[in-house]
Amino acid sequence: MKFIIYYFIINQSKYNYFRGAKLSIEIKDDKTLGKIYEDALKPAVKQVGSILEDTLKTARLILAPLSFGGVCFDRFQKWCDRIRSNVKEENIQTPNINILIPTINCLSLNPDETLLGEMFFNILQSSVDKTKQKFLSPAFPKILEQLTKDEAIMLVLLKKQKYKYHTKMDLDKNNNHFINEKIELNEFPLDKFEFQENLWLYNNHLHNLNLSGCWEYKEQEPIYSGNEIEKGRGAISYRVPEQIGIKRFSEFRLTEFGEAFAEVCITKECEEFLK
Repeated sequence: MKFIIYYFIINQSKYNYFRGAKLSIEIKDDKTLGKIYEDALKPAVKQVGSILEDTLKTARLILAPLSFGGVCFDRFQKWCDRIRSNVKEENIQTPNINILIPTINCLSLNPDETLLGEMFFNILQSSVDKTKQKFLSPAFPKILEQLTKDEAIMLVLLKKQKYKYHTKMDLDKNNNHFINEKIELNEFPLDKFEFQENLWLYNNHLHNLNLSGCWEYKEQEPIYSGNEIEKGRGAISYRVPEQIGIKRFSEFRLTEFGEAFAEVCITKECEEFLK
């Protein structure tokens, strides 16, 4: 039996990146596989391999051994401990390398005690959990690394519920268009943001990423003055209510893709960062 084993090392320099190597190894029995961890990949990978072996309970399921130095390795051990606690043993599988590498890289840049760090960990955990595979996409870590803290907060809030946003506008009769938009209702909890004035900046960015947006959920309603005006001419003239404005009924909500993204990235632990 031949195994292709990939191992990756974080370069702790000004620019964090992964460099990798590939070993093609002929394995004839379980003893040979055990010897790989003891000899071929020691000392850097041996410790990580033993942690993963405890997690997987089988040497044949190799979860890309990763080597970290100092604090980075301590963090990796904590991630493994959390995964072992949260994911049933029978549901653990080898992760997609296209998801694993960018996720680990982004985790190295975001502290565990932050919302973004927690969301990246959730991607890492989902990558080894076969029950989450129908929601998982290699695009997720690449999308998440583009988000600010406030945008991440916005997604956490939108996973819980939709938020209504109602406005009204005046009718400019001379130019036949609506002006002077005024907010009548905004349910979004802006106090959760660090920069409350950036609501629409965040909304537009998340919309461009196909994660969420603000759309009308019911038809617009005209606003009337209470008076009537005459329409038409001569024999076909008639009177109609005078329209002076319009009401619009919108709501902030996740897209279908955003719901899949939130299912993987956002857990109840993420809500703790909003308090």
